[in-house]
Amino acid sequence: MKRISIICCLLLSHLACTDEYDNRIPLLPVNLILDLTFKDKELKAILSYKEYTDRNINHTQNERRGYGGVLVVHTMNNEYVAFDRACPYEAQANIVIEMDEDVRFATCPKCGSKYEVGVTGTGIRQEGVSTYGLRRYNTTLNGSTLIVRNY
Repeated sequence: MKRISIICCLLLSHLACTDEYDNRIPLLPVNLILDLTFKDKELKAILSYKEYTDRNINHTQNERRGYGGVLVVHTMNNEYVAFDRACPYEAQANIVIEMDEDVRFATCPKCGSKYEVGVTGTGIRQEGVSTYGLRRYNTTLNGSTLIVRNY
């Protein structure tokens, strides 16, 4: 019985450490407080998205945008998800994913890897050379305020 437990633990730890869930994007601070009533109201529509970079965050309120910026998506499942915009295959802050027209996938313009973001919001690679998924951040909806953090 003890051997079976050890084998199960080893198998589970291996599955948790596969390339799809490893991430090459540095874990830099993310702290966004989004106002879904006014400033960020475009996110209220299902299959909408907004990108947050140094240009459109409030530094005076200690907002932080991670490594390559933050992509927030309102999925088909009526959930809010957030990802780092940096392509995990390229692992450079200036090579960022771009949303497809239908807001279901985001694609890296350099390596061509495509990630699922708008259907279920997993950030998992769908096609391309990458073996990594997008770095995902925590989202919490509190009334009309959406909080995005990585802690």
